[in-house]
Amino acid sequence: MSEPQDKTQEEPPVLTARARKGFWRRIGGEGLTVSLAVHLLLILLAAFWVVATVTTAAKRDPDSFATGAGGGNGGERNTKDRQKTKPRNVKAMTKSPTRITSKSATNPLAIAALPPTPMSPLTGGLLSSSGSKGFGGGAGGGIGAGMGAGRGGRNFVSMFGARGTGLNAGISGTLYDIKQDRAGKPTSAMGVMTKDHRDPVNQKPIAAYRKEVKEFLIDNNFNPTALNDRFRSPHTLYAQQIFIPPCLATEAPKAYGVEGKVKPSRWIAHYRGMVKVPRSGQFRFVGSGDDWMVIRFNGKVALDSGFEHPIVKNNVYPQFKGQQCDETHPSTLGRPMRCGPWIEITAGQEIPIDIVLGETPGGAFYAFLCIEPRGTNGKGEGMKLLRFSTGTLPTEIANGHPRVPGVDMEAKGWIFTPVRMAGLR
Repeated sequence: MSEPQDKTQEEPPVLTARARKGFWRRIGGEGLTVSLAVHLLLILLAAFWVVATVTTAAKRDPDSFATGAGGGNGGERNTKDRQKTKPRNVKAMTKSPTRITSKSATNPLAIAALPPTPMSPLTGGLLSSSGSKGFGGGAGGGIGAGMGAGRGGRNFVSMFGARGTGLNAGISGTLYDIKQDRAGKPTSAMGVMTKDHRDPVNQKPIAAYRKEVKEFLIDNNFNPTALNDRFRSPHTLYAQQIFIPPCLATEAPKAYGVEGKVKPSRWIAHYRGMVKVPRSGQFRFVGSGDDWMVIRFNGKVALDSGFEHPIVKNNVYPQFKGQQCDETHPSTLGRPMRCGPWIEITAGQEIPIDIVLGETPGGAFYAFLCIEPRGTNGKGEGMKLLRFSTGTLPTEIANGHPRVPGVDMEAKGWIFTPVRMAGLR
């Protein structure tokens, strides 16, 4: 008989306990973590896209600039300055518009009349100097005060001429700079600008300039094509007279609109046209130029007067049967108003005329050109302004000029009217 089993020695049954979840898992922490990670990734991608877009736009924008002390604007200080200067009332900073009026009833654009240029700076002096300036020697002229010139498209007017069209505007003028070629590169006449216009450093450039002047006037017979390889003004001025009071040589480049490109020395201003003779008889040219002025009438050199004489020597004019022309009219220019040979003319003739002005070292400049009819007694009847129009004279010279006294500025009956531009002759 078997013995009864001892229940106390039996192994206890194994109970499977259910694992307890932590708090993070009970609230869904795993899903939240994944969601945060995804959103963070999206934020980073969005930020990268925005930065890349702004950088590209900045590169494409030519007006964009970097701030800071290193460049562009003035950095923090500049920003503060802009904030300080910002007006509280913008309207207070604006000026009330000025009404523009006009003296012309036919002009659709009304323009206010400009105030006249005072004469005191012009008569301030052409200070004489003792240095030689001429082809043939002689005392040089000094510096006079500058003379302003008006601006404004076709309304531009200066003592060197006006911008416009039509024969009533006068004879056409062009400025050439012998110091540089058409491309603006320096030539042998360039030299340097110094306070003393007689500085020996410019002796060779001045010699090169004078050589080209003679080649243009003598060898090429005033033909402007000879200057095609030299810098020329883009604007043409039309002169109704050549009566330019003493001024700085800078006024010529300024009048032709090239003051930023042409230094005030070693330039040539060439005026030319075809004019109609007003009456029959005899007359002669009278004038003076600083540094030089040469007149050719009907193909013949009829006046060479100034501090320099590029063509005529000892006042003898070979093209007028060797006339010796020693007569002068008084002036306080440093040089007299010299007379040219007598010229026979017939009313109604159409004759080409060339007027060439030049400045050599720089400094002062002037140009006065008149005519003088011959009386029945064989003597001159007095100076008259050489005019190419009956239009109103500029205010500065309406009553003549004290440095050249006794000039009949009206020149009634002696207007050499332009009939066409000179070109084919």
